Amino acid sequence: MYEIKISNVLLAEDDEDDVHLFKTVLAELNQDILVTVTTDGNLLMAFLEQATTLPEMIFLDLNMPFKNGFECLSEIRGNEKWNSIKIFVLSTSHQPQHIENAYKGGADLYLAKPTSYTQFKNMVEKCLVNNWEGLKQTIH
Repeated sequence: MYEIKISNVLLAEDDEDDVHLFKTVLAELNQDILVTVTTDGNLLMAFLEQATTLPEMIFLDLNMPFKNGFECLSEIRGNEKWNSIKIFVLSTSHQPQHIENAYKGGADLYLAKPTSYTQFKNMVEKCLVNNWEGLKQTIH
């Protein structure tokens, strides 16, 4: 097991089951990580605007109400004060166009949500220890 140095993560996700899964993974990793959850794109952007301490990472769902993940990604990457935040798109989509658009928009990593809990846990852990290069989705 690697040492996790991340202490502040934002999860932009509107699916309650996925939020629960993410929090369960962090609890199992026994990490004292502040997790902020926003359930739509407008809330995500409002949180970033008002945050006194920015998250080190954002796990960003693409399909959210009001403002989708691509729109949020564009706004975040368009603001210099948020450039240091790692953005991991976390989506059920395996469409090459979505992957390509996420990387073009400035995502650090595109993650297709795995179907097994163990795979999901391993994926999140690798992101948290900054060992995620092997997870990078390639465009076919």
